[in-house]
Amino acid sequence: AAEDIGYPVMIKASEGGGGKGIRKVNTAEDFPNLFRQVQTEVPGSPIFVMRLAKHARHLEVQILADHYGNAISLFGRDCSVQRRHQKIIEEAPATIATSSVFDNMEKCAVKLAKMVGYASAGTVEYLYSQDGSFYFLELNPRLQVEHPCTEMVADVNLPSAQLQIAMGIPLHRIKDIRMLYGVAPWGDSPIDFENSANIPCPRGHVIAARITSENPDEGFKPSSGTVQELNFRSSKNVWGYFSVAAAGGLHEFADSQFGHCFSWGENREEAISNMVVALKELSIRGDFRTTVEYLIRLLETESFQQNSIDTGWLDRLIAEKVQAERPDTMLGIVCGALHVADKSFRNSVSNFLHSLERGQVLPAHTLLNTVDGELIYEGVKYVLKVTRQSPNCYVVIMNNSFVEVDVHRLSDGGLLLSYHGSSYTSYMKEEVDRYRVTIGNKTCVFEKENDPSLLRSPSAGKLIQYTVEDGGHVFADHCFAEIEVMKMVMTLVAQASGCIHYVKRPGAVLEPGCVIAKLQLDDPSRVQQAELFTGPLVRNQSSALQGEKPHRIFHYVLDNLGNVMNGFCLPEAYFDIKVKDWVERLMQTLRDPSLPLLELQDIMTSVSGRIPQAVEKAIRKEMAQYASNITSVLCQFPSQQIANILDSHAATLNRKSEREVFFMNTQSIVQLVQRYRSGIRGHMKAVVMDLLRQYLKVEIEFQQGHYEKCVFTLREDHKGDMTTVLNYIFSHAQVTKKNLLVTMLIDQLCGRDPTLTDELITILTELTQLSKTTNAKVALRARQVLIASHLPSYELRHNQVESIFLSAIDMYGHQFCIENLQKLILSETSIFDVLPNFFYHSNQVVRMAALEVYVRRAYIAYELNSVQHRQLQDGTCIVEFQFMLPTSHPNSVSDVLLDAAFTPPCQRMGAMVAFRTFEDFVSTRDEPIHILNVAIKIDNDTDDDALVIMFGEFMHSMRSILFDHGIRRLTFLVAQKDFRKQCNYEVDRRFHREFPKFFTFRSRDKFQEDRIYRHLEPALAFQLELNRMRNFDLTAMPCANHKMHLYLGAAKVEAGIEVTDYRFFVRAIIRHSDLVTKEASFEYLQNEGERLLLEAMDELEVAFNNTNVRTDCNHIFLNFVPTVIMDPSKIEESVRSMVMRYGSRLWKLRVLQAELKINIRLTPTGKAIPIRLFLTNESGYYLDISLYKEVTNSRTGQIMFQAYGDKQGPLHGMLINTPYVTKDLLQSKRFQAQSLGTTYVYDLPEMFRQSLIKLWTSMEVQAYLPSPPEELLTFTELVLDSQGQLVQLNRLPGGNEIGMVAWKMHLKSPECPDGRDIIVISNDITHKIGSFGPQEDLLFLRASELARSKGIPRIYIAANSGARIGLAEEIRHMFHVAWEDPADPYKGYKYLYLTPQDYKKVSALNSVHCEHVEDEGESRYKITDIIGKEEGLGVENLRGSGMIAGESSLAYDEIITMNLVTCRAIGIGAYLVRLGQRTIQVENSHIILTGAGALNKVLGREVYTSNNQLGGVQIMHNNGVTHTTVYDDFEGVVIILQWLSYMPKNVSSSVPILKPKDPIDRTIEFVPTKTPYDPRWMLAGRPHPTQKGQWQSGFFDYGSFMEIMQPWAQTVVVGRARLGGIPVGVVAVETRSVELSIPADPANLDSEAKIIQQAGQVWFPDSAFKTAQAIKDLNREGLPLMVFANWRGFSGGMKDMYDQVLKFGACIVDGLREYRQPMLVYIPPNAELRGGSWVVIDPTINPRHMEMYADKESRGGVLEPEGTVEIKFRKKDLVKTMRRVDPVYMSLAERLGTPELSPGERKELETKLKEREEFLLPIYHQVAVRFADLHDTPGRMQEKGVITDILDWPTSRTFFYWRLRRLLLEDTVKKKILAANPELTDGQIQAMLRRWFVEAEGAVKAYLWDDNKDVVEWLEKQLLEEEGARSVIDENIKYICRDYILKQIRSLVQANPEVAMDSIVHMTQHISPTQRAEIVRILSSMDAPAST
Repeated sequence: AAEDIGYPVMIKASEGGGGKGIRKVNTAEDFPNLFRQVQTEVPGSPIFVMRLAKHARHLEVQILADHYGNAISLFGRDCSVQRRHQKIIEEAPATIATSSVFDNMEKCAVKLAKMVGYASAGTVEYLYSQDGSFYFLELNPRLQVEHPCTEMVADVNLPSAQLQIAMGIPLHRIKDIRMLYGVAPWGDSPIDFENSANIPCPRGHVIAARITSENPDEGFKPSSGTVQELNFRSSKNVWGYFSVAAAGGLHEFADSQFGHCFSWGENREEAISNMVVALKELSIRGDFRTTVEYLIRLLETESFQQNSIDTGWLDRLIAEKVQAERPDTMLGIVCGALHVADKSFRNSVSNFLHSLERGQVLPAHTLLNTVDGELIYEGVKYVLKVTRQSPNCYVVIMNNSFVEVDVHRLSDGGLLLSYHGSSYTSYMKEEVDRYRVTIGNKTCVFEKENDPSLLRSPSAGKLIQYTVEDGGHVFADHCFAEIEVMKMVMTLVAQASGCIHYVKRPGAVLEPGCVIAKLQLDDPSRVQQAELFTGPLVRNQSSALQGEKPHRIFHYVLDNLGNVMNGFCLPEAYFDIKVKDWVERLMQTLRDPSLPLLELQDIMTSVSGRIPQAVEKAIRKEMAQYASNITSVLCQFPSQQIANILDSHAATLNRKSEREVFFMNTQSIVQLVQRYRSGIRGHMKAVVMDLLRQYLKVEIEFQQGHYEKCVFTLREDHKGDMTTVLNYIFSHAQVTKKNLLVTMLIDQLCGRDPTLTDELITILTELTQLSKTTNAKVALRARQVLIASHLPSYELRHNQVESIFLSAIDMYGHQFCIENLQKLILSETSIFDVLPNFFYHSNQVVRMAALEVYVRRAYIAYELNSVQHRQLQDGTCIVEFQFMLPTSHPNSVSDVLLDAAFTPPCQRMGAMVAFRTFEDFVSTRDEPIHILNVAIKIDNDTDDDALVIMFGEFMHSMRSILFDHGIRRLTFLVAQKDFRKQCNYEVDRRFHREFPKFFTFRSRDKFQEDRIYRHLEPALAFQLELNRMRNFDLTAMPCANHKMHLYLGAAKVEAGIEVTDYRFFVRAIIRHSDLVTKEASFEYLQNEGERLLLEAMDELEVAFNNTNVRTDCNHIFLNFVPTVIMDPSKIEESVRSMVMRYGSRLWKLRVLQAELKINIRLTPTGKAIPIRLFLTNESGYYLDISLYKEVTNSRTGQIMFQAYGDKQGPLHGMLINTPYVTKDLLQSKRFQAQSLGTTYVYDLPEMFRQSLIKLWTSMEVQAYLPSPPEELLTFTELVLDSQGQLVQLNRLPGGNEIGMVAWKMHLKSPECPDGRDIIVISNDITHKIGSFGPQEDLLFLRASELARSKGIPRIYIAANSGARIGLAEEIRHMFHVAWEDPADPYKGYKYLYLTPQDYKKVSALNSVHCEHVEDEGESRYKITDIIGKEEGLGVENLRGSGMIAGESSLAYDEIITMNLVTCRAIGIGAYLVRLGQRTIQVENSHIILTGAGALNKVLGREVYTSNNQLGGVQIMHNNGVTHTTVYDDFEGVVIILQWLSYMPKNVSSSVPILKPKDPIDRTIEFVPTKTPYDPRWMLAGRPHPTQKGQWQSGFFDYGSFMEIMQPWAQTVVVGRARLGGIPVGVVAVETRSVELSIPADPANLDSEAKIIQQAGQVWFPDSAFKTAQAIKDLNREGLPLMVFANWRGFSGGMKDMYDQVLKFGACIVDGLREYRQPMLVYIPPNAELRGGSWVVIDPTINPRHMEMYADKESRGGVLEPEGTVEIKFRKKDLVKTMRRVDPVYMSLAERLGTPELSPGERKELETKLKEREEFLLPIYHQVAVRFADLHDTPGRMQEKGVITDILDWPTSRTFFYWRLRRLLLEDTVKKKILAANPELTDGQIQAMLRRWFVEAEGAVKAYLWDDNKDVVEWLEKQLLEEEGARSVIDENIKYICRDYILKQIRSLVQANPEVAMDSIVHMTQHISPTQRAEIVRILSSMDAPAST
């Protein structure tokens, strides 16, 4: 058909419409595809193929026909504006056709209707050509959506006409039609429609516009979604209707048209303009784009206005991309960026809050304050950053320019923003590949970066089919698939060419943005890249602030700074500039005296009229007076006066209500007055201090422990308020930027005057206590300010020195008296900064005096022989001097050899001269001198480097002269006028006073500057003992503090070796700081020393942050010049306490050594002794202090160290100038271990020794101990020999070749003063990160086997990284790859291979298996397996791990095992720790299986922040894997030794009993109550609740109870304790209810932290497990067990049953059954034992060892009395009891029983009886409960034999002590008896013992067998009796043994009669002749024949 008609053709489904089911076809190829699309859109409809008319108009005629053959036309409509054959704009009437043509059209339409007998409304559609011809298109037999156009011009209501026609009414009877034809409306006269007198004509003109959910920018692609807002205001000329409302929506199955607007006008122009106005007012906001903006554009186009359009016009426009009006690009970009950022901010906050509420901790950096964004707009890419400067002020940054925008979030998700002085409302909708931003009513669309290789669905819908097969090729812009969206079929086109691969299958339902297919691009490089925008943002015109009043600026700036403190910080580059500016403006406005005035004016303006006239007048008067004097220095803001005015007025008011009103109105004035009550300065300080407090408030929360721990603490403190927690974290995340602000504020506040108020000192001190490194800068600054506030000012000291000089000059001013100057020379104050100014004093004598004082003072440590003054020609003074080098001087020896020619040995000559300028100096020459000191004054501000260059050049030019003159050293002293360029602040001035600068040049360095001596007076270098650092290359580090000299030393090494040993040396000389010399007091030394130590740490802290090498073993040296009167022993205590105070900080700065040099006098007149104090702290837990004095060796004259006091330190006998040693291997390993947070393995033995010392001192409180032995610890290392067997070896620390070290240690501990052995095994984390390889496993195994064979405890110290992983390094460097295509590696590889040469190299090592192949023309060895030449690369490590896991499990069963986890235990390390059970975990360590990083990789996101989160103490201690936690390794070792002290020294020993100081027969003071109490009070006692300072004792010895597994399963308390010195295991019950918190798992986003309540006295699955676990551990430790039973039963709820409460309950029974020591179960006062809980601890479980006792106040039974009554004493039983007991009830019942009762009386009696019953029931219930309770008493328990005895709590301690002693002794005896005869039962042995006791003590005393104490004494006596007097027990055992052996022999012979003869013969051969004769005799008597 199409071929016949000829292309182009139209395919049209007759049942289609509204643009559906119609397609235009241009060529035959497209026909099948498009035909199918039409079929799909309108299934089952007939289809036409028609000729296409081009450039036509679509006109239509509205007809109306009745059932009587009448038909009329109601004018026409012009629907030519169409898009995809769907009408967009309709108008009526059709004005384009001439009236004659249109009349013709109407007539044809009417004729057509009549011909087919059509009834009702219909439309005849035509195509109209420009030449006037028209063609019939179709007849629509229905009403159309645009019918209102016709109604408005014809005034006919079409739907009502339709109904009337349907009712059978003829047209001429319809009112609207009659009016149209101008006849009487209510008449019924027929009308001749053909030839009517009144021909109807249309009234005005109507335009209609369809509103659809289509995107004009996307070729009108329909989309669905929700509507947030729709408002349309109809007016008299414009009317519209919509199918959706606000909060409604369009689904993907709906049509895209959802609204229609109609506008009427007198003519077409007016109708158009009305429509445009209405559309501009229409506001629609939703998930989809609409056509509104586009319609406005269309209506305004010229062609539409002139009506020169056709049906293809709109499609052409779309093709040409006519777009809707867009907002300004930059505004759009800013809005887009703000929306994207705002969304990120919102999401980050809500995610963070959710996770906080659920108990998960996200890293702080996920709380965003800066968002990076990229927007692509019209092919240009804008890269922006958005930051918040405050909650509502956003800063948009692009290409180094920024704008500030005020943004307010609207409740409907929009943003209201103020930009360039205008405000805009803007909304954003994010779509799959773009952002749609509306601003006002304009829209712009930003693309996201898109990947053309992913083909996505643009909207929701259904995939119909692919048009290219899978793997087929598609060209760019060609269709590859069809999808159905909102009943329309849409084609999808590929953006680029390539091969397509399906992802979805046809029929799939599509989400917007889902990937439909993937495209393998033909040319990946051709993907079009957006071009980068490089222009700036247009700056805001925010000059508003510049001219503002100070108080406005003040508030603006203060708010900004407050926001910075809250964490709203800009990115680096902008932050610094802004904050500097803000701080300056803040201070400027704060210092402005008009600030309070302006603020008050503002307030007065607002309250004016609300406060009494007189008051206002008085205040204004004060203000005016202040204003007029404002510039005066003395003028103070009249805050007090204003306050008085207000107070005095308030006093005149009598009525309370009046006063309240007055106070309310003047409140703001009062507040202002208070702020300024200390004047402007006070206000300034208050404002700044508030900011500092804001900083402190947040930062203090983050000082304790790591981030997660701090967050959890914050959560606890702010339970219901997570937003506060979030704000804290948000603020803390910006701490580095806040630090910058805080240091600026401190400088501003304290810079100008260093005197500090108390308040400020408090704040600064708090700041110095912030210990985290993140706060170091602030702490440092605060510390400097505090230090500076203590220093006397420069001026003061200058004046002091001047007065001394002037007083020393004689009357005539010509010479000076040196004695007077002595005090300057000897003064211990630093005056070097003051002195150089006097070199240039106006008085010449003063100049000379100053030079001499300088020389004498500088060379105070030397012997000066002569000092002479001369003057040069120009009057410059010069001092020449001679001095002797002291013997200890480093240069003395070497120099003698050089200069012996022309000077006496060791004598030097020097000169000191001062010049005004450098030029003066250059022009001077002089005679030979060795040492030249030249002072120069420089008046301009030259920096050091420039000076060095200037001097250097001069020295270079003069080199030969200097050599000739024999000058050895020349030092320039530069006294600079202090320009204080860098120090605007007094603080800095006090640090950088006008210290002279020193530059030293030496002949030995060819007169290059000696950098080490820069700014150091060379004569002082001797006092700093710099030459002791000669093993290091030194670099002088600049110091803010002139007293300090800081050097970075790098160890000298052979050339070509890398330096690993870097360390800082801080050295300082301490002098007095005031001029009145006095002996320094010890306090002065202490304070000054502490201050210097702090300053040294501060300098180190700064240096630490400024160097990029890792330093270790840093060293502090303080030389204390003043002589101190004190006792040297005092110094050690003071130093120790000081170091302990700053321990953690010193440790962090890696200061491991310090040295103090002091001169001490023991008495005020005594001789000064030079003392040296050395401190070392290598291991981190033990501070070693040694004291020496300096003595001169009389033989050599050299000075050496001699130990002072009884302890000989390592330096004893060495020379004073012994250099510092560089780091050995040991120290670097130690550093490595310590950096990881653990102890170096070879420091462990010393740690055990220190812990033992601590244990002895701590145990002395509890028990009477012998005096500690000399040698507390001896140890030998256990090493593997070549056969893999253990040998004992003593080698140097660090000699290990594998990562595991073991020792056998012999400890002399308080419980075993004779010594006990233990095996200690530890990982060496510095060897291959402590991983387990085969050798490590073997050593562990052998050491553990040794512990088992000896039966001694095995202690494992875990610091490891799991099983070792390795690769064969020898193969790694030689393999080759065979590629599929060598040119393109991405095509893949075939195999790995070795070349024949390489294979030959490694084949002998057996490190690889290969097969030989010939490939690519060469011979190759293809690798099949890599074995590796080294052991320990893979599975063999796992096998070793399995082996030691098995060994650990066995060791736990056989001996005592303990573990200390420090740093980390990973994988097998974690299993070893668990298998050894008793685990102590150091706080910052973790026990994990897989690291956080690896888990995050698996989970694909940042879930865990650290390993601590997975296996830190908060996990492992709370789940019972860890028994206890400790702060550090040292404390861990102490706990190990404490635990050991409860346990036998080996498997065969009995428990170690101490002699306690807590008397055994004391009563127990704490009594368990009926109400819940802490069971620990019962066990250990508590501080007395009423008597202060007293202890209320508990059951066990004071101080002996040590709990384990405390946070886990808290309804049970377990631990170890001592009873009268006997160690026992303890299980007690928590009576209070406890909270069990289950943490949230960050990996599961839905998991929440939960808190579960657990009731007291109940066994839950966890507490039953804990009980069983403790019993198991204690049994293996050989301890007796005491159970304080107080359980109501097991928790049997569903969850607990599911959590295996039955299984763990059964484990308790297993544990008790296996127990091998005495077990005493005791039901304490007010406790109860019921039901299942009795069952699992009944003594019959283990009758040999278990006994049960009850207190007289305790109870036991199946159920609680209430429960028993419920079942066994019900209401009917209660009634029976009443009838039996209650007389009233009995009489009533009797009367009821009489037969002759009338019904009335009977009823009355029954009622009375009922009442009596009701009345008595409650009390009888109580009686019944008491009755049931009496069945549960201890009396009944004893009667029934289920308990051994009833006890009284206060004396139970004594009873149990003796009982336990007896049981333990009986156990010992029973073991002996069983060894003699293992077949005896426990009952038999018990009876035997009793019989022996009676035999031994006599029958009279038989009753004493029941007295524990007597039996204990008897048994002890028996066991202790010497060999001579054999004890009864031993004698009896001998017989038992003999009987048993005979019995055994007899039974053997009987069982094997055939060997009887042989064995008798064999035996007789081995006995003596006499015995043999005896046997013969017996045998012969047996031979006599029997008589019977």
